[in-house]
Amino acid sequence: MLEQRLAEYLRESFRQSWVKENREAIDAYNRRIERNGVFSDGLRTF
Repeated sequence: MLEQRLAEYLRESFRQSWVKENREAIDAYNRRIERNGVFSDGLRTF
């Protein structure tokens, strides 16, 4: 149980670190998608 919880804690810690390190790129990507849409916008039938 301890090992499982430690593994979960480490995964979450790494995820948070990754998001923090990449926040600027994530925000820039989201702004681009809001402005231009995604590639498949004209192709989707749903």
